[in-house]
Amino acid sequence: MAKDPKDPKDTKKPIAEPTDLDRSLLTQADLDALEAEVQLEAEEEAREEARKRVKEKMRADARRKKGLEEAQEEVHIDLAPYCDRLLIDNVAYLQGITYTVRTSLAAVLREQMQRTWNHQAEIDGKPATYNRHRNTRFSAATGVVTNGPNVNTTSSILRA
Repeated sequence: MAKDPKDPKDTKKPIAEPTDLDRSLLTQADLDALEAEVQLEAEEEAREEARKRVKEKMRADARRKKGLEEAQEEVHIDLAPYCDRLLIDNVAYLQGITYTVRTSLAAVLREQMQRTWNHQAEIDGKPATYNRHRNTRFSAATGVVTNGPNVNTTSSILRA
């Protein structure tokens, strides 16, 4: 039920803004003292905020060192084509999505992703070294590719 806007109980007086007339009632010494007081209050508030932030950071570091809390990191789920998700501790991690997880869980997710690709290579008949990291490097200055797959040769299938 809406209140009647003409009800005298609902009317609120506007808050008066301080004006220069208020300053004219104070002496310069009073204004200087007020300015110093305001500066001290502002510094104290800033100091208290900084103290809270530092304390929270120190608490998080201490918890991490004691093993009560772990660092977080992002992991992008990239699975072999036959697999659409990883299920760990009854939590599904879906293909193609980036998750922010604990470092220990990130290691488990990476291992499981690697195992799906190893399995895919095995059922495709690829050699065990098929998905190994090659330390491929590309020079932006010269355009030279080192340790990369040889893409300049024609496939043996196409030669026949």
